[in-house]
Amino acid sequence: MSDDDIGSRLFDRVTDSDRRRWQIQAHAALATVLGRAAQARLAPLHWTLGPTGQLHGTVPTLGYAADKVAEIYVEWADFLGLSTRRTARGSHGTVHLTATGDIPGRTGRLGRPVVISADLHPAEDIDPTTEEC
Repeated sequence: MSDDDIGSRLFDRVTDSDRRRWQIQAHAALATVLGRAAQARLAPLHWTLGPTGQLHGTVPTLGYAADKVAEIYVEWADFLGLSTRRTARGSHGTVHLTATGDIPGRTGRLGRPVVISADLHPAEDIDPTTEEC
């Protein structure tokens, strides 16, 4: 396919073939990321793939204090070179962290969108020996 063909297909209908290709490419990109992350000894994330091949990693919160969740988030965002980072305050003291960017494709030309997110929940100050539990 030439560059001219790409331009003429820009506004064509999205086909199942397109969706399959995006899904295969996203899985391949995620496999590469996970292999390199394992070598770097990064904590595992929960991963989802978007409909057009974007990657979304969520820092798990179960069993981790907020400071550890934040540390894992920063390690991954740094590892992937995600420079766009946002912090938003949610309800009940929750802080939402989001880092976005692109990781290069195999050819180095087109990037694959990637998002890393984490929710920091405040520590519970409830005494487990009281009736509040």
